Amino acid sequence: MKTINIGVLAHVDAGKTTLTERILLETGIINAVGSVDKGNTVTDSLELERKRGITIKASAVSFWIGDVKVNLIDTPGHADFISEVEHSLSILDGVILVISAVEGVQSQTKVLMNTLMELNIPTILFVNKVDRIGANYGKVIEEITLSLTEPIIELTEISNEGSNNVAVRDRHLDIDEWVERLSAHNERLLSDYIENVTIQDSELFTELCVQTRSAKIFPVAAGSAALGIGVDRIIEYLRKFFPINLHQDEAPLSAIVFKIGKSDTGERFAYIRVYEGCLTIRSEIAVVRADVDEKLSFKIKKLETLEHGGRTPTSCVYGGDIAVLFSTDLRIGDILGQSSDRMKVIAFQEPPIRIQIAARQIEDTHRLHEALAELTAEDPFIQYAQNPANHEMSIKIFGDIQKEVIEETLKNQFGLEADFSNPEVICIERPVSSGSAVEFMGEAGNPFYATVGLRIEPGAVSSGLQYRLEVELGSLPLPFQRAIKETVEDTLREGLHGWEVRDLIVTLTHTGYSSPVTTAGDFRNLVPLVLMKALDEASTLVYEPYHSYFLRIPESSLNKALYYLTMLQATFSDPTPEPNGYSLQGALPVRNTDSLKQVLYSFTGGEGFLSTKPGEYYPITGAPPEKCRSRPNPLNRKAYLLHIHRIIQ
Repeated sequence: MKTINIGVLAHVDAGKTTLTERILLETGIINAVGSVDKGNTVTDSLELERKRGITIKASAVSFWIGDVKVNLIDTPGHADFISEVEHSLSILDGVILVISAVEGVQSQTKVLMNTLMELNIPTILFVNKVDRIGANYGKVIEEITLSLTEPIIELTEISNEGSNNVAVRDRHLDIDEWVERLSAHNERLLSDYIENVTIQDSELFTELCVQTRSAKIFPVAAGSAALGIGVDRIIEYLRKFFPINLHQDEAPLSAIVFKIGKSDTGERFAYIRVYEGCLTIRSEIAVVRADVDEKLSFKIKKLETLEHGGRTPTSCVYGGDIAVLFSTDLRIGDILGQSSDRMKVIAFQEPPIRIQIAARQIEDTHRLHEALAELTAEDPFIQYAQNPANHEMSIKIFGDIQKEVIEETLKNQFGLEADFSNPEVICIERPVSSGSAVEFMGEAGNPFYATVGLRIEPGAVSSGLQYRLEVELGSLPLPFQRAIKETVEDTLREGLHGWEVRDLIVTLTHTGYSSPVTTAGDFRNLVPLVLMKALDEASTLVYEPYHSYFLRIPESSLNKALYYLTMLQATFSDPTPEPNGYSLQGALPVRNTDSLKQVLYSFTGGEGFLSTKPGEYYPITGAPPEKCRSRPNPLNRKAYLLHIHRIIQ
């Protein structure tokens, strides 16, 4: 079987969901085109999507072009969902990037195009809405070459732009233009042209197909998805410009989970991109999960494939296709079988903002906890945690839209109303130097039947917590060893300034117990005293999250841009000259990112472009911010021991 997996991307309101509906109509999947405004489209299934007219969750649907099955993943286009966009892109063979002929290239268009080029995804640019009043196709082409990418080839031309009488036709092939663009990656083509060797139109088009499949050049076509103009060309281009997957029976299984969903009956399912081999009903398959050393496996009891705009049961899904497995255990990012060189594994970025959340009705607290835990299992871009000490619930997010999605989902899907706190930027602590401490059983001041010694040392950046033993593994019963390690991990959630401590090495240097009176609780209660004493000796610095940014501004705005970046404590590179302006790159504190977005439009006259992604952590200069602790600080020994005594009592 031949398959292609494609995506449709665009800035908000460019018409990508309308294009998706029109493609499904043209290929016989639906009988009438839905409307985003009316909320009756196939792919935007969430209530909030229908209300706002934006796509939030990636949806999947399939259709056929001759003997080729096309699986279409309708992905989010809003900036707050760029992480999910990137993860969806990782399983695609090609993308249709939709640009409005009226609004032109938007900031989000640039973000998406930059991501597509970074991931080397073959892309067709579709200039939509050429029938609308205010459409300016020529201006959009100029914006594309200046702001997105220079190596493009226009395949269509239009007449009666900005009216219902608009017409789109194939553009005459200009050999000089095509050779100039295509010879950048084909020296033989340029040599033949210079030596006056006859070059056939078919040869140039074949070369365009080859270079598009390798994401070296980007075809551009115009049309109107609402009127169905130019959509037939886009469908035709899919087979020509995107690589086609051919199944190989003998290959071992290689697949990845890219989306988790839930049916109307509450049954959880996983979307799987199969790269090689075959997923077979009732087979037992190995599951490789990041950060999990133990071997996992999963038996396929129910298997479906995308077909005719929906899903249908099947006994086998082959390489190149999309499968749907029903399971409560699979997670996004799980690899089924073995990894493949064709996989583009995207690391999940950690959201830099935390919001406390509480049930509006106190009796709904447990239901809220269960709902948030379920949403986290379905979506790795929602990070939920409940503080074990005070049971406070919190979520980590990237932006306001994501918070609105969670709020709406809780209300519509679970019947819950929740209150959200003001957002808090999440800082971390890292140790400055080494520190050690030990508490011996029986010594004055140690009320626990246990001996614990710990040493703390700085670790490499992004190494997390490395836990090591300097004592013999058999010197303590396994439950005691586990209690020490788990308590070390838990205690480091609140460091000297209340923030989570990361990138350090903790070594267990001393142990001791008295059988049969010692319990695991003795170690759980003693470890925080020893660990925080060692951490205090090592001392810590507080680090705050930064965004990596790319800023493009007109030449006249350069001085103001440098002024605002300096005021907002951003780092920046030397300005790089670009057509009609400059670009700057660097790091910007998350707490100041919204401030830059707010002033960018005014000081650039609406011509500035800012793209941000989660970046690194940098030390805070001056007095570090203190985070309110959820439990007594073990460094305040009296208050801590009184707290423990009350728990025991």
